[in-house]
Amino acid sequence: MLTERENLRLTQVGRGTPMGNLMRRYWHPIATVSQLRDEPVLKVRLLGEDLVLYQDRSGQLGLIQQACPHRRISLEYGIPEEHGLRCPYHGWLFEETGRCLETPAEAPDSTFKDRIRADAYRVEALGGLVFAYMGPEPAPLLPRWEWLVDEPAYRQVNFIELPCNWLQCMENSLDPTHTEWLHGHFANYAYERKGAAREQLRTIPHHSRIGFDVFEYGIIKRRVQGDETEEDADWRIGHPVLFPNILSTPNQFRVPMDDTHTLHVDYVVTKVPPGVPVPALKDLPYYYPPLLDERGKHITDYTFGQDYMAWVTQGPLAERHKEKLAESDKGIILYRRLLREQMDRVAQGLEPTINFFRDPEQNVRIELPHESKGVAIGLKSTRLTQGTATSGAGIGPAWQPAEMAMRRALAPLPPWLNTEPWAGAGLRHWLGAHDYPLPEPSETRGGGHGAAGR
Repeated sequence: MLTERENLRLTQVGRGTPMGNLMRRYWHPIATVSQLRDEPVLKVRLLGEDLVLYQDRSGQLGLIQQACPHRRISLEYGIPEEHGLRCPYHGWLFEETGRCLETPAEAPDSTFKDRIRADAYRVEALGGLVFAYMGPEPAPLLPRWEWLVDEPAYRQVNFIELPCNWLQCMENSLDPTHTEWLHGHFANYAYERKGAAREQLRTIPHHSRIGFDVFEYGIIKRRVQGDETEEDADWRIGHPVLFPNILSTPNQFRVPMDDTHTLHVDYVVTKVPPGVPVPALKDLPYYYPPLLDERGKHITDYTFGQDYMAWVTQGPLAERHKEKLAESDKGIILYRRLLREQMDRVAQGLEPTINFFRDPEQNVRIELPHESKGVAIGLKSTRLTQGTATSGAGIGPAWQPAEMAMRRALAPLPPWLNTEPWAGAGLRHWLGAHDYPLPEPSETRGGGHGAAGR
């Protein structure tokens, strides 16, 4: 149990706060390149600041304060010029560094513009995403995680703004047993209510052991389920949680917008067989899943919707001083310890020691351990193989062989499954929209919404 003061220290992300100072040492995804193609100026809220992300007509990306330094109009409605973003109110022009280039109403020989500067931050594109860095210079390298740089693959991004603090989302990934209940028993209940027969529901193996180890990129979580042993992939290799706010495969960024709002970025990567069309990074499909249904209730008939319900219903800021942690919560305790250690380093004027890259040779392609790689060499993983034929993960995570991913993408879906692209059927929608010849599937199986990778 934390005190109220300790809870605030771990959750507040504004300027000058301990966690805000730590989070400003890392890169955070805020958009896709394809979004800027469709809308060249986007409003962004990140770490308690209101900003605009833009792409000018030369292709240069910029991230500057939302309020124009002149009369405080929103630059969300700015005009992208050949170089920079122009305020629509009086024509002041700003470049990506925040420097003011023009103040048209002033005298031609006026030097007033040279004394004007907007807050501006670094942005960089990788894997079809646009990342922002808001910390001190020199900026660290943007981490090149294997799933950001490996090609070819089908990729899509799902963005949702959640009315809760980022830590509630992140602690979920240090809580393996929630998959057994939230994505197992509760999921089956949700599917039954939509008409699923009992034989179509997921089999739910019980967790007999969980464990956690700190490794160079964060924390490895391990588990033994069903008839597995410690020689099987789920324990022997485990699953990576990347410090400070990423779950790897499925790839989820928990981006702190402010103290009570999170941008959840679900970066889907699925390998497909040769010859299957995939979107170019500049055309990355993106979706905005709804949080609530027409009754104002959480949508819980797919895996992420179940997570969103669990995170948001803790309140805008979870009252951790009232929680009762048990032995099964040891991963959360370990994660909080890492956060404190790295916050303390930054408070002492030092750089973080986890996922803070300076050497380009160490940042070409960062390969990660994952239980799927054990499956690839013949190890057993109950959680990656049970109930997957028509699971709500739809197309399956990146670890699956390409042929298996395609079979799942093309299999008939029962009516009680959520078939929206943001609920796991993105590849199916993509192939259908591009007239890909869909083969006749040989069977229809149940299995509910898979929780692979969680």
